[in-house]
Amino acid sequence: MALAWLPVAGRAQADPSSQPPAQALRAPSDTAPPWANRGHWNFGLQVGYGVENAIPNNISHVNLLIVQPQLGLIVRDFHRGPVQRFELINEGLLGNAVHPGGHLWGNSIFFRFDAKGRRNLVPFLDLGAGMMHTTLDTRVPEVSGRLQFMPQAGLGIQYFFSPQRALVFEYRYFHMSNAGIQQPNDGFNGSMLTIGFRWLRRPHPTAR
Repeated sequence: MALAWLPVAGRAQADPSSQPPAQALRAPSDTAPPWANRGHWNFGLQVGYGVENAIPNNISHVNLLIVQPQLGLIVRDFHRGPVQRFELINEGLLGNAVHPGGHLWGNSIFFRFDAKGRRNLVPFLDLGAGMMHTTLDTRVPEVSGRLQFMPQAGLGIQYFFSPQRALVFEYRYFHMSNAGIQQPNDGFNGSMLTIGFRWLRRPHPTAR
């Protein structure tokens, strides 16, 4: 007598082709862009060197060495258009005039517009201003008074060498004067190059 084996009713057969690909099992943080951030806050630190521009009435050849700690607030991310992210940057300033001497310290607020990133590079535009206390007025005739204001505009690029970790390079143009609080109020213009480090908070990994 021949016995026929029949499949048990209701028992599903495993089909290897129906299994999800390995890529689908990855956590979103594995494929997130390097500039992804958890929450809204990020941190940075820059060092820079600024020089007074050689234009009429700028006669003191001011050279500045500065340190700039930063606390950033991501206001909004955009999915369309040339701007990828809008941020507010609170930036401290601590420095010394290598020439002709004097110190400066203060704080600035910047609007930062991050352009669309390409691979590990994210260009950005900074627009902002701040106030500071300085002793340049004792050595630089263009500066009157200890309280000075410093509007600035900058172009830079962030290079993400690892996820949420970036080197930052920036050029800024700035103006320093006392906004008419004390006369004379000639002020001076300058250019600055900075290099720094930026740290964004890593997104939470998803359970596998």
